[in-house]
Amino acid sequence: MRGGDDPAGFTTQFQTRFYSTAIRRSDIQNGVCELDGDSISLRAGTQSVDIAVDTVTNLTIGTPPERFEDAFTEVVGIKFSPADTSHVCFIEYDPEYADVFEYHLFAKPINGATGLVEFGAQKGGQQTDTAAQQMEVAIKPDRVVFTPETGGTKSIALGEIVNIQFGKRTIGGGKRDVIKVDHMKSHTRTTSYLSLMQTRLQRLFNRYLRTEYAQLQAEIEETNVSEAETQLVVGYYTTHDLTQTMHALTDGNTSEFESLYEQALDHGLVTHPDDGVGLTQKGKMLANTELDTVNT
Repeated sequence: MRGGDDPAGFTTQFQTRFYSTAIRRSDIQNGVCELDGDSISLRAGTQSVDIAVDTVTNLTIGTPPERFEDAFTEVVGIKFSPADTSHVCFIEYDPEYADVFEYHLFAKPINGATGLVEFGAQKGGQQTDTAAQQMEVAIKPDRVVFTPETGGTKSIALGEIVNIQFGKRTIGGGKRDVIKVDHMKSHTRTTSYLSLMQTRLQRLFNRYLRTEYAQLQAEIEETNVSEAETQLVVGYYTTHDLTQTMHALTDGNTSEFESLYEQALDHGLVTHPDDGVGLTQKGKMLANTELDTVNT
């Protein structure tokens, strides 16, 4: 869904406007933003700001703070602490660069981090005997992947998430900051608890999941999805059989079904047939939300 698979090898450059407490002038600058796998560099004449990704302590994406709402439309807000001195920076960006901030700037510091994970602590509302495991965490374009020390992987796709909460929980023998993620697995509501070892990375992880989850929710709410489209998405998600779904919805009327699929394609719920028939993360979230509502 977001960016590419290799944030470490990613580079881009674009014109922008920015404000930062890390430079002498206190007004908004017109300049250039350069990003690579390790840093964000901002240049405006003789003024410059270099932000190492490993000094970032928080990220916000979208609406600017009140003091800049008349100057900026969309910004990424970065809080960073080089040499134990806290600074902020607000960078204006065009929507075509949204993926840069929404994926790459989170993925670089988080990928490879160690966390304690109770994966599938509850299934169908019932407590399981799952114990917390130490796992390596990685953000992929459409999911979060966990690799236990014992090998293999577990994952939560963004479209599987139906609710997120943040708080404290005793996990691994101690009380820690955790993310409670309710997600659908095999059409069953499943609850997992995620806690990264480093507080700084936990904050970024919280922000990443909150941002991605909220964006998918907003896209669904802003889309005028018809009942027929919802039935298409749920039907295909449940059966993984397009022919069966077509017969259930249109009594096998190919022309009518193709028109419905085209409408769902325009709304970003399904993939283009040339890329293989399937659901986007937006479509999966809609299906999972519908299934969770029915099963609750």
